[in-house]
Order: sequence, then structure tokens, then C-alpha cells
Amino acid sequence: MYAVNNSVFQIIEELKGEPCTRREVGERKSLSLGFGNLEEVTGRPRKRAYRKWELGTYDSTWRLVQNGAVLCGSDDSETSNELDLILENVELGGFASLRQSNDLDIRIELDNGVAVDILPAFREDDDCFHIFCPEDRYIGFSVRGGWRIGPSNKPWSDEPRTMKVPS
Repeated sequence: MYAVNNSVFQIIEELKGEPCTRREVGERKSLSLGFGNLEEVTGRPRKRAYRKWELGTYDSTWRLVQNGAVLCGSDDSETSNELDLILENVELGGFASLRQSNDLDIRIELDNGVAVDILPAFREDDDCFHIFCPEDRYIGFSVRGGWRIGPSNKPWSDEPRTMKVPS
């Protein structure tokens, strides 16, 4: 059984209250939410202006909910551009918390009552949810491997630290 553990909570504690300042639906209907100020760019140029914290998913189904109603979701349109337009109309607050409701599903709770559900629907070991953190830290969750913490700016060792909570 997997659960968000203390190591992840300790890192994201400083994320609490940061406003959502970037939202984007990308290729394959990926979802990216940026929190906080623009991040200083060092090294190679980037195509996007990333924020201090970047949360999202590349391949998982996602939805935004409030008061039991779906505001928008990854299956609301055939194209990423249309989903971007729908997402623009949803008011997103600041980061409040991160929860895992079962072994698969992750919920990002915002301080205005909106929640973002990440709903993995594939078997691969790729990360289905990620957080790019300040100081070149990375948090990832995969269905098979659970939670991992490592560097975002260099390759990981052969066995990245996996945090599987005993059943």
C-alpha cells in the first residue's frame, strides 16, 4: 500500500499557500500547474516560463472538482488547445494539501475549494504524477514504484529512493 509519507510532506510544506500562477494542458492532454513566482532560468533556455513549484501529470487522466461537481477534465475535449480554454475559466486558488485516497489516485487540494484529481489508468512504471520543487528536487509517484524523491537536474542512481509504506 502506498501513501504520501512524511518525507514528501516535509518538502511540500513550504508549498502551502503558494498561488497557482500557471496552468497548461500540453501534448497528450498532460496537465501542468505552476505555483509561486517565475523560476530563475539557469543553463539552457526553456520554451515555457516555469514557476517555483510545478505539479502535474504527463499521461494520467485528470479532473478539477468543486463541491462534488466536475469543473473540467482531460476527457472534456479532443484537443489540448480546447482544454486549455476550458481550464482558463476555472478559478484556481493557492496550494492547500496533497492527499492520496487509495493506492492509485492523488488529489491536490486548493484553498478555494477546488481540487485536482490525478487518476492513473496505465500499468507502466513511469511516474503518473510529479512535482518539480525548488533547489532541483523532484518528487514522483508511479503505480508500481510508489513515491520517489531525487534530483531534477541530474541522473538518478540505479535505485532511486522509493518510499513504499508497509501494508
